[in-house]
Amino acid sequence: MLARDVVNGLVARGHHVSVLTTGSNTGEQSIARTLRLARPFGQPPGADRLRHLVAAIRNGIATRRYLRRRGRPDVLLVMSLRRLGLAPLRAFRRAGVPAVATVNDDWPAAYCLPRRAPWRVALERWLTGFKLLRKEDADQTMWLSEALRAHLTEAGAPLPVGRVQYQGVDCSHFSPGQASMSPGRSLSLLFVGRLHPSKGPDIALQALAEVRARGRSANLVVVGEADDPAYEAALHRQAAELGVADYVSWRGKMTRDVLPEVYREADIFLFVSRLAHEGQGLTYLEAMACGVPVVASPSGGAREFLTRYPIARLAKNCDGSSFADEIIEAAGNPAEAHQIAAEALHIVRERASLAAYIDAVEEELIAASERPGIDT
Repeated sequence: MLARDVVNGLVARGHHVSVLTTGSNTGEQSIARTLRLARPFGQPPGADRLRHLVAAIRNGIATRRYLRRRGRPDVLLVMSLRRLGLAPLRAFRRAGVPAVATVNDDWPAAYCLPRRAPWRVALERWLTGFKLLRKEDADQTMWLSEALRAHLTEAGAPLPVGRVQYQGVDCSHFSPGQASMSPGRSLSLLFVGRLHPSKGPDIALQALAEVRARGRSANLVVVGEADDPAYEAALHRQAAELGVADYVSWRGKMTRDVLPEVYREADIFLFVSRLAHEGQGLTYLEAMACGVPVVASPSGGAREFLTRYPIARLAKNCDGSSFADEIIEAAGNPAEAHQIAAEALHIVRERASLAAYIDAVEEELIAASERPGIDT
C-alpha cells in the first residue's frame, strides 16, 4: 500500500513512474510484474540460499529485459528486497542508474554477513551465489526511524547514513469525527493489526478483561487476520477463558477505505508492539489522525516517536493490567484525553503525514538523479 501511495503521489506531482515488481499482470501499462519471490508471502522469511540463487537468476534476466524494453530510468527507488534478492538492484546499478533505498523494516539485515559468522556460513553464501549488500548499492538512504537505522548499522548494513523520515498517513482519508467518550459510558476499545504474537492482540483481550473486572463497562473491536489459523483460534479461546467472549467483536481483515469509520467509532485505541526492531508502526498514527486517544506499549521506532512526541498514554508494562490502568485513567478524564488526542492530531499532520513522506522521497530522488550513475 505504501508503494502505491508513493507512486500515486509522485505521478500527481508530474513525475513519470514505472514499477517493476511481482504478482499477476493487472494490465496497468506502468507496472511490469515480471519479478519472482524467493519465498511466497504468508511464509516466514528464511535463509533460503538456494531459493535466492534461483530467484536471482530469474530476476536478473527479467530486470535486464525490462531495461532493454523500457530504457534506463533517471533514478531508482528501492523498497523492500527481502523476498526478491539483490539481483534487480544490481542490474540497475550496472546500467549506471542512481538509487535511493528506503528502509521501512529490517530487510537489509537479510543481506549482511553476521559479524561472528562461522566460516561455513560465509562459504555457503559464496557457493550458492547469495549476494551481500554493498556500500555502493545505494547513493542515498531513507530510514523510517533512528531506532531502525541504529539496529541495521549495528547489524553491519553498509548503507549511507541518509535521513530519517517517519512514514505517514493520508490525513485527507483518515480524519477525525466527533468525540464521544464520556464518564460512565460503556467504553469502545479498538485493536487494529495483524493477529500475531508480536502485535499483542492477547494484551488487548487481557486489558478488556481487567477493565471490566474493575467495574467499568467496555467492549473490544478486533480488526485483522492471522497468518496462522491456530493462533486466531487460541485468541478466541483466551477470550472465553477470560470471560469476555461476549464483549469482543471480531471484524477480520478490513480494507483501508472503511477503516476511518471504524477508528472514529472507538473511544480508545490500543497499540501493542513486541517487535524488538519495529520500524515505526502505522495503526496508532491512523487512530490519531482520526482523533482517537491512544494507549500504547511501543517498541523500536514506535517508542522513539511516542517518547519524542508525548501524544499517547504509555503503559508501564506490556500487560493487560498496565493497559487497564491507562484506559481507566483516560476514561475518567475525557477532557484531558481529548486534549492529548488533539495534540496528537496536530503532530501527525505536521510530522507523520503521507504528504510529508512523499515530499522526502521526491527530494531524495531528485538529489540522487543529479548525481552521475555508477557502473559497478
